[in-house]
Amino acid sequence: MTDHQRFIVIRHGESQTNATDTFQAGNQTDLDPLTTLGMEDARRLAERLAELPVDVIVSSSYLRARSTAGAIADATGAPHVVPVWKGSSWVDLPAKDPELRDHVSLFREIDVPSELRGLRFDDPRAQEIQHAALSVADQPDVHYSDEENLYDLWRRAEEMRRYLEARTERLIVVVAHGGINKVWLAHLMFTAVAGLDTPTQLAAYRGFTRLGWWDNTGVLSLSFSPQQGWMWLMTDIQHLQPEYFSFMPSARTVAVSHPDAGAEYLGGEDIAQAAR
Repeated sequence: MTDHQRFIVIRHGESQTNATDTFQAGNQTDLDPLTTLGMEDARRLAERLAELPVDVIVSSSYLRARSTAGAIADATGAPHVVPVWKGSSWVDLPAKDPELRDHVSLFREIDVPSELRGLRFDDPRAQEIQHAALSVADQPDVHYSDEENLYDLWRRAEEMRRYLEARTERLIVVVAHGGINKVWLAHLMFTAVAGLDTPTQLAAYRGFTRLGWWDNTGVLSLSFSPQQGWMWLMTDIQHLQPEYFSFMPSARTVAVSHPDAGAEYLGGEDIAQAAR
């Protein structure tokens, strides 16, 4: 472990389902490619990241995240890996390994009910399914279908945290999805809490995961050290120095310990947003 690590956390570029307000569900390793706009935005972001000393790129196995990360790998020359569950642990596979489709990926988007796949956000049937899933999301061992509930997400976010803290590189790019990125950030904020043990803790965590929005190819800067824990940049001065990512000068990093922003899951149309 290095004394200080920096992370650039990115949501993938616009995908076809994003552009058509359509639900994603199930294994999307070979589904939902980037749109022309998504590919262009990924390329432009990759050009900016090429100026930074990126050591490794970690991504979800899903096509839209893998394609976005691939553009960054091409521009930076950094290796691109996908952590998947293999045997009894998370194992890095090369991003082009065909074995990816046979394993669950750590940074995949939130698992929503598979019945939602292909439905538009405004479809009455989709709204019924969302409501049913949300009504049991705060019960530890209850599911509407094959979705992740709040407790499942808490556990996966903890695994994401442990995985990233165990890496040894100094500058790590993480390319994932709006929903799971926000769940993970919310988890970082709430790790000061022992868990989801009381109704108050659960309500606070659920409420916090609903804050905010993560744009396609949106970027968040974080740092981690064993001494200080996680720190999240809460300001953006890119408009003052457009040639730099504002987190790079360490003196400018203003953050909270154990940061977090929220997840798109859990609330009204939140599953629809998470599925994007």
